[in-house]
Amino acid sequence: MRQHLAAGCAAVVATLFAAAPVVAAPPNPSPSPGASAPGGTPVTWSVAPAAAQGPDGRPAFELETDPGQTLRDVVAVTNFSAAPVTFRLYASDAVNTASGGFDLLAGDTKPTDVGAWVVLARQQVTVPAHATVNVPFTLAVPANGTPGDHVGGIVASLQQPGSGPVVIENRIGSRIYLRVHGKLVPSLAVTRLDADYHDSINPFSGGDVTVDYTVRNTGNVRLAAGQLVDVTAATGSRLSTAAGPAVAELLPGQSLRYRLTVHGVGPLGPLGANVVVTPAAVKGDKYTESLSAAALGTGQRSADLFAMPWSQLAVLLLLAGAVWLSVIELRRRRRNAARALAEAVDRARLEERRAAVQLLEEARVEETL
Repeated sequence: MRQHLAAGCAAVVATLFAAAPVVAAPPNPSPSPGASAPGGTPVTWSVAPAAAQGPDGRPAFELETDPGQTLRDVVAVTNFSAAPVTFRLYASDAVNTASGGFDLLAGDTKPTDVGAWVVLARQQVTVPAHATVNVPFTLAVPANGTPGDHVGGIVASLQQPGSGPVVIENRIGSRIYLRVHGKLVPSLAVTRLDADYHDSINPFSGGDVTVDYTVRNTGNVRLAAGQLVDVTAATGSRLSTAAGPAVAELLPGQSLRYRLTVHGVGPLGPLGANVVVTPAAVKGDKYTESLSAAALGTGQRSADLFAMPWSQLAVLLLLAGAVWLSVIELRRRRRNAARALAEAVDRARLEERRAAVQLLEEARVEETL
C-alpha cells in the first residue's frame, strides 16, 4: 500500500546545489496523510521543491532543457511529527492509474525514464522533529533523450511492517514535469473498440449499446481530452449519443480503458459505434494552450454491430399467433354454423316428407270411404 503523490505544476527551476541544511518548517504546510514511526509515534510529512531556506512555493518541478544537459535543483522533506524520522528518498517514473489519476511506479520497480535520470545527494534522510531537510539532486538528460514530456516524481517514503511478510510503504512526493526540447507531437488515438447491442425487454423502447475502448497518448506531450460516443444507423443518421468522462491528464505512452453505455438505441439491424476523442491542453501547459483545435486534431475509431430486434420479433410472433388462433376459431365457428344450417335444412326436408306422406294417406282414406 502506498500514498499517491500530491498534484500540481511548477514554474521555475532553482539552480542551488549545496549541503542539506536543516531549516524550520514552513508556516502553512501541506503534509501527507499520517503514518506511524517505530514505536507507534504518528508521522506526518511533506515533499516539495525548495530553495536555500526550504520549500519555495512551487507545487512541482517543471523543468525544460535540451538533450545532453544537466539540471540542478533541491527537494525539501519536512517532518511535522514530534520525533525524528528517517525516510527513504528516490525518484521514479509517472504512470496513469486505471481511473486516470497520477501515480509513480512501485518503489521496487526500476525507472527507465526521467526517474532514472535523477541522482539525489542522499538516498536516506533523517529529519528532526518539526524541521525540514533540503536534499540537492541533479537531473541529467541523456544525449539521445527524446523530445517531449518526461514525467516522474521524487518520493520520501516510510516503510512499516504489516501482517506476516507484508511491508507497507507510505509515500508522498513532488511531481517532475520535464520537457526536452525538440519536435513536439500532441496526439491521442483510440486503439481498441468493441461494441455490443443489448435489447430491451420493452419492445417500445430502445436498447443499449455497450462500448469498450482504449484511449492512448501516441504523441510526446501530456494531454487532456474530451470524449464522445455516438451510435449511427446504416444510413449514417445518428441514433443516440453519450459523453465519456473527461481525461484530466494522459501521459505520453499511457493508455486508459473505458466502458460507456449509450441508451435509447433502436434495434435497426446494422449499426455503427463511433468514439471521438478531442485532445485539449493540460492546464498550465503553455505549448498546448497555444495550439488551435485543428492543430490538436482528434482521435477516433468506429466499429460495426448488428442490433437484432428480438423483443419486437417476439411481439410480432405473439401477434401472428393470436391472428392465427383467431382465424382457426373463425373457421371452426363457420364450420359449426354450416353444419347446424345443413342439419336444420335436413330436418325441414324430413318434416316436409312426413307431412306429404300424411296428406297422401289421408287422401286415400277419403277415397275409400
